[in-house]
Amino acid sequence: MFLGMVTETPSTAPVASAPAHSPDPSRTTAVDPRGLAAFLVITFAFSWTAWWLIPRFLDGGDPTPAVLVGGFGPMVAAILVTAFTQGSAGVGALFRRHSLRRRGGIAPYAITALIVLAIAGSAALPVRLGTVSVEEEVLHAALMMVPLQFLVIALVGGGNEELGWRGFALPRLQGTLPPLAANVVLGAIWAVWHAPLFEMAGTIQSEVYFPAYALLCVGLTIVLGHVFNSAKGGVLAAVVAHAAVNVVAGLKGMLVGDPAGLFEVSAVLLVAVVLVVATRGRLGLRRPADS
Repeated sequence: MFLGMVTETPSTAPVASAPAHSPDPSRTTAVDPRGLAAFLVITFAFSWTAWWLIPRFLDGGDPTPAVLVGGFGPMVAAILVTAFTQGSAGVGALFRRHSLRRRGGIAPYAITALIVLAIAGSAALPVRLGTVSVEEEVLHAALMMVPLQFLVIALVGGGNEELGWRGFALPRLQGTLPPLAANVVLGAIWAVWHAPLFEMAGTIQSEVYFPAYALLCVGLTIVLGHVFNSAKGGVLAAVVAHAAVNVVAGLKGMLVGDPAGLFEVSAVLLVAVVLVVATRGRLGLRRPADS
């Protein structure tokens, strides 16, 4: 009764508008950078420790186990920092970024197709110029393995990084920097994160020139950033793109050699520049008024 009397009393005070619905945290693409420093510390500590320690047990053997274990650093860091700062609800929202529901339609996968074709083109160019040759039987055998390679890479060979790099780090960088700058910074971090692999015999990184690899990382990060933003914060699209890029780059390296060579780096940077120009540097990130 008292409540009814109060609510019926005339008042000249302005009526507060109903609070807007909170955005779904699994769809956010720009947030407060809280936790980013801790994420980077844990990511580097986990990965670099694995890449330093495991090879010592292998005594110069195949570096693949070390590379795979260390690759989980960004995912582990994202989960730990999210659990500490946001609790179980935050961790749930982090993993919901893998949902496919209304995640940007065809756009993220069109961007993925563009970068895959660009890298494939960088492999076809030396063949076309006659500087290298590819045996048809070798090419056929390599293509038969693509589905399995894609699945493995998506799960443990690069795609597993995306929950950390795109799902956690990129939204925080985009919350404090313009989209292009955020992705360039993340690309530089990604390149430095790989640094121990350049000293590990048997890795792809040990066969390439670091400055060229760093440019490749920055270009790919810009592309993957556009995929993530276009997918409305969806990590699964970035996983697909990352795995597809690694598969086609691996095929290129196996068939024509020259990993992170001039043609490949140029092709990736060209796609990145086209996306930057086409989006005026927004890379698919919606402005607050458009959200």
